[in-house]
Amino acid sequence: MTDRKTTPTDERSAEPTPHRPGAADRWRRDAYLQRVDWHLEAVVPGRERRSIVRSLREDLTAERRPMAAALADLGSPRALAARYAEDPTRLRPVWSIGVIWGGVAILAYWCAFALFTLGMLSVVEQSTLTETHARFFFVDVLAFAGPDGIGVGWSGDLAWLLVPAVILAVGVLLGARCWRALPRPRH
Repeated sequence: MTDRKTTPTDERSAEPTPHRPGAADRWRRDAYLQRVDWHLEAVVPGRERRSIVRSLREDLTAERRPMAAALADLGSPRALAARYAEDPTRLRPVWSIGVIWGGVAILAYWCAFALFTLGMLSVVEQSTLTETHARFFFVDVLAFAGPDGIGVGWSGDLAWLLVPAVILAVGVLLGARCWRALPRPRH
């Protein structure tokens, strides 16, 4: 009778290897969880939201079936998030979506400002004018052309800071649906 001793290497090889989803499955899982997270933000507080997403990530990572089948069983991200709602009629502002909308609004403002400024510069360059002044959302803009070169400029007064700040704030508040934070009348 032989007494065979096990080594730590034998014990590790006896344990089942943990499942590791492929890159495509990880991308599907993470995209789904991001959408769940956005919808959860509207129905549960932040700490609970992170805990739910972490738990879902662990469960989906351990899933042995194809990721598409596992995600299909969970249903739509909105419906899944609604199941975690403490009070389905009471929704919270979605600040992460608000930040995205604020970023889009300020980017649109800067693109419009750049196009406006380039248009003024084009007019000055193609006409007999040496310079022109105009206003874009309360900001004074100057375009000039001469034998030494061409250029644009704008005033550095308070409007230069306030207009983008207001556009950013309005984008964030509207995108987050901030009115959800207001108390609702009880019936």
